[in-house]
Amino acid sequence: METSSRPGSLFSRLIHSFSLKLLLIALILLTVPLILYWQFERAERQQFGLLRNAAGQTGRVIAAMLRPHFEKFRNESPDSLREALDAATIGNTNVKILVRLAGAGQGNFSYIASSPPVSADYLKQERHKLIQSGVFERLAPACNGTTDLAGEFVNPAGKQEVLTSMTPLHVGGDCWIVITSQNAADLTAAPINLPFWQTPAMRTTAGIYILSTALIIWLFIHLWRNLSRFRGAARRIRIRGTGAISFRELNTIPELTRVAEDFDSLVEALVSSQNFIKQTAEENTHALKAPLAVIAQSIEPLRRVVAASDVTAQRSLQLIERSIARLDSLVSSTRDTEQAAADVVYPERGPIDLSRFMVQMLADYDVTLVAQGKRLSTRIAGHITAYANEDLMEPVIENLLENAASFTPKGGTVEVTLDREGEFARARIADRGPGVEPSRLAHIFDRYVSFRPPPDKGADGVTNAENHQGLGLWIVKRNVEGLGGTVAGRNREHGGFEVTVRLRTKA
Repeated sequence: METSSRPGSLFSRLIHSFSLKLLLIALILLTVPLILYWQFERAERQQFGLLRNAAGQTGRVIAAMLRPHFEKFRNESPDSLREALDAATIGNTNVKILVRLAGAGQGNFSYIASSPPVSADYLKQERHKLIQSGVFERLAPACNGTTDLAGEFVNPAGKQEVLTSMTPLHVGGDCWIVITSQNAADLTAAPINLPFWQTPAMRTTAGIYILSTALIIWLFIHLWRNLSRFRGAARRIRIRGTGAISFRELNTIPELTRVAEDFDSLVEALVSSQNFIKQTAEENTHALKAPLAVIAQSIEPLRRVVAASDVTAQRSLQLIERSIARLDSLVSSTRDTEQAAADVVYPERGPIDLSRFMVQMLADYDVTLVAQGKRLSTRIAGHITAYANEDLMEPVIENLLENAASFTPKGGTVEVTLDREGEFARARIADRGPGVEPSRLAHIFDRYVSFRPPPDKGADGVTNAENHQGLGLWIVKRNVEGLGGTVAGRNREHGGFEVTVRLRTKA
C-alpha cells in the first residue's frame, strides 16, 4: 500500500495544503463581511429604535406641559400658548399644534401654532402632505390615547423629517394634537430611507474591504505565478531542457531571492557531483586496469619458460590469469555502478519513441536467444512515447532480458510487452523460470544481492570468473527511478517471473 493512501498521511497533506489554505481564506473573505453586515444592520436598527423612542417620550412630555394651556385656550391670549410652546420645545425638536373644534369633521384639523415658527402658507402645504400620508386617518375617532407614527415624510422645505409621535388630547369638546418631529439628519448621519448597504459609511467600508481583498488576491496570484515559474524551471532542469535556467532570474519576489539562489546552488552542486563521480570512476578504472594489464603481459614470458611438466607452476599461472580476469570484471562493474549512480543524480530526460527503441534492441537480442536455443515473443504497441533517456534505458532492457534469459530453459520463451497504462508507458519482461521465493521478493532490487545458485568451481578448485555481482537489477531500479518511473517484480500465476517498468509519458 502506498504511503499517500493512509488516512494519517491524507490528513497531514490537507493540513499542510497551500490550496486548502487559499480556499479557507476565500471562504473567510466571503463569510465575514456577511456576518459583520448583519450585525451592523441590526445595531443600526436598534440605535434608530432607541432614538425614536426617546423622541417619542419627548413629544408626550411636551403635550403634558401644554395641556393646561389647551384647557384655557378660549380664555387666554394666543401669545400665552405660543410662549408656552417655545418654552416646552427641547433641542431641535419641531413641534406643531393642531386642533379639531367640537362638531367639526373627523379630518378637519387646523394649525394653531408651531415651534420654530413658520409661515401660514408653509403650514398649509405641510398639512396637505400630512393628509396625503394618511396620518390623520390613523388617529382614534375619540381623540384619546397616543399614536406612535414614526413615519418619514419630506416637508415643504424639501427636508426629510421623521414623525416621532402624535399625541391626541381630548379637552372639552375639542381634539388637540401635538405633533413632534425631527430632521432625519439630527437622528442619524445616514438617510433613514436608504437600505443599510447604501449608506455612506457602509459604502466606504465596502470599498476598503474590496481594496484589501483585491490586494490579497493580487498577492496570492503573484506568489502562485512565481511558484509556477519555479516549477517550470525545475521541470526543465529535471529533463535537461535547453538553455541556461536560473531560479534567481525567474524570481519576482524579493523575499524569495535567497531561496532562488539556494536552488541555483543546489542544481550547480548536483551537476558538479555528477561530473565528479563520472570523472573519478574513469580515473579509478584506468588506475586499476593499468597494473592488471602489466601483470597479464608479464605472464607470457613466465609461461614460455615454465615447463609443461611442472604441474604446480602451470596451476599457479592459471590461478593468476583467472584472478586477473576476475579483478578486471570487478573493476568494470565498479565503474558501471558509479556511472549509473552519477546518471541517477541528474539524468538527462526527454521524449523518446519507446516503441521504436525497444524494437531495435529486441531485434539484436533475438539472435542471441536463438543461439541459446530459446525464443523471444514480443507485443510492442506502436507510437508510445515516454520521458526517458536512451543511454539509461539501454542497460535497463539489457539487464532485464539477460536476467529473464538466464532463468529460461532451452526451448523456453522470453516474453516482452510494451503498452500504455493511463499516463504511463508500461514495459513487461517475463520468463517461465522457477520464479523467486516470496520471502525474497522485497530484496531482489537491492545492491549486491543475488539469489542465483553459486557458480561451479573448476577442476582446479578455482571459482569461475563469471560470477554475478548482484548489480543488474539494482542498476535497473536506480535508472528507472532516476527517470521518474517505477519498477516492480512478481511471480507469475503459472510459473515464471515478471518485471514491470513504468515510465511517465509526460514531463
